[in-house]
Amino acid sequence: MKRDLYAEVSTRIVAELEAGAAPWVKPWSSTAGMNVPCNAVTNRPYSGCNVVLLWMALSAGYRTPRFLTFKQALELGGNVRRGEHGTKVYFVKQLQVHAKESDDNSATSLVPMMREYTVFNVDQCEDLPESINTGKPTRARNPDARDELADAFLRSTGADIREGHGEA
Repeated sequence: MKRDLYAEVSTRIVAELEAGAAPWVKPWSSTAGMNVPCNAVTNRPYSGCNVVLLWMALSAGYRTPRFLTFKQALELGGNVRRGEHGTKVYFVKQLQVHAKESDDNSATSLVPMMREYTVFNVDQCEDLPESINTGKPTRARNPDARDELADAFLRSTGADIREGHGEA
């Protein structure tokens, strides 16, 4: 019987909801770039349902939202500690498939493909290079330069806007 990965993801999220968790609530950190789960090797941020699934995994108290596969840890000269359990994430892609019955070479259809991978937080690993544990320094998208037009608009709304304090 073929596994239904979509149903498995839904079941995991529903189980969290029934346990009283709200997995869609983004964790708060005043450090830029420290909320989005990313691949520790490529620094590519996860997307889609993987963000929610990895936020749920972060409830274990990991210091950073950086994850990698068992194979990636080995390739870096490290390893996943014995007894650690990973988190399932999913790679989703649309494949363009050519129709076999058609004489027309242009007859294609898009077929969804979904693959499952297990990732581990860097805190679950040993002997990884320090650069993998800390990641690249994040570059601020919006440096401290102010946009006068935006500031003028916000002042005109009369909203009570307070900055700082490292919290929402």
